[in-house]
Amino acid sequence: MSSQFTKMNYSIKKIQGIDCIFAPMQDSNSITIEIMCKAGNQYETKTTNGISHFLEHLFFKWGKKYPTPKSVAEAVDKFWWEFNAYTGDEYAGYYVKCAPDFVNKAIDVLWDMMINAQFPKDELEREKWVVIQELKMYEDNPMALVTQKRQQRYFGDNNYGRPTIWTIENILSFNQDMLFQHKEQLYTKDNLIIIITGKIKNQSEIEEQLAPIFQNLPDKKTYEKTPFPNYKPSEKSSFFDKKTEQNHLVISADWFKWNDKTRYAASVLTTILGGNMSSRFFQNIREKEGLCYYISASHLSWQDDGTFMMRAGIDKERFDFGIKRIYEEIEIIAGGDISQEEFDNTIGFNIGQLQMGIESSDQMASFLGAQYLLYGKIETLDQIVQTYKNLKIEDIKAIANKLNKENLYLYYIK
Repeated sequence: MSSQFTKMNYSIKKIQGIDCIFAPMQDSNSITIEIMCKAGNQYETKTTNGISHFLEHLFFKWGKKYPTPKSVAEAVDKFWWEFNAYTGDEYAGYYVKCAPDFVNKAIDVLWDMMINAQFPKDELEREKWVVIQELKMYEDNPMALVTQKRQQRYFGDNNYGRPTIWTIENILSFNQDMLFQHKEQLYTKDNLIIIITGKIKNQSEIEEQLAPIFQNLPDKKTYEKTPFPNYKPSEKSSFFDKKTEQNHLVISADWFKWNDKTRYAASVLTTILGGNMSSRFFQNIREKEGLCYYISASHLSWQDDGTFMMRAGIDKERFDFGIKRIYEEIEIIAGGDISQEEFDNTIGFNIGQLQMGIESSDQMASFLGAQYLLYGKIETLDQIVQTYKNLKIEDIKAIANKLNKENLYLYYIK
């Protein structure tokens, strides 16, 4: 299977039953090798919530070829690689970005840390306190905390509402058996992909290296996430008392999932409202009123849901006035008051943002990998650009009324 467009080339090949995406970027000075797996808080229960993220930490600690955290660090630091991982709601990723000459070494390190993970008890116990400090760091960051608290309140006490790292009690309860079980259930040939992007000098050599090292992974995952909940809070506003210097708020509403093409019109609408420096929020709430330092609006699309989200930190003394002004701006745009100039400028902005967002090999890996892992297909850069160019201002006005006040939910930290 392959797909070629003017600005993007990629091919997808099965190696030992695993989908591997190769995307050559011959003008790049780097290569990225990334492994993505459908794992995260949506694949957890109340008692295992946080284990996907904890597993991410432990993968870096102990393999067979690199048997200590120091040996792993020395292997990657020797060539000044970028070596990192992340865990989200829907998937986790592990990647190495390096100079093209070191691709074989990068694959060697990734393979050892994931396939040969040992999870020694002393490292496991020590890492619990590292993760607890990470949790506390986010709790001290009101911009992050308000989003997390809103998610819990909006979706309820289930695997869609719980955060990626939670709780201290859960973290302290994790043990070797739980980690090995979680790995066996989800890190399987049908539930992960491998992406190689950037300056690929010898694809055949990479394929030969990959073939034997992943052959012993389980074929099929044995854990399925629960269906998306229908829960929504009955009240339209709630808050968490944190004694912050500002009131940090999130206003959200149900919007368009990833498989709904309307999400591109939604992205244009949120950019006009609060996606850049010329947006209405930035100009009218920050610049004219001086109510905040940061303010934004965005459209987020996932496999099971889509969300309109605006975020801001507002002066406590003028919070009520700030909320009033924000809702006024939303009400105006919900009524379809959008100029042709705003529309044209925003189309150009969104296309430019997209193009610059996949310039590097690691950005390209994330762009291709997340689409294929979750949806089994890839929309290329040219296809998305053409979708934006095909939009009409009427498309934006047609969905604007979904932002009426009855559909909006306010959550804030004060």
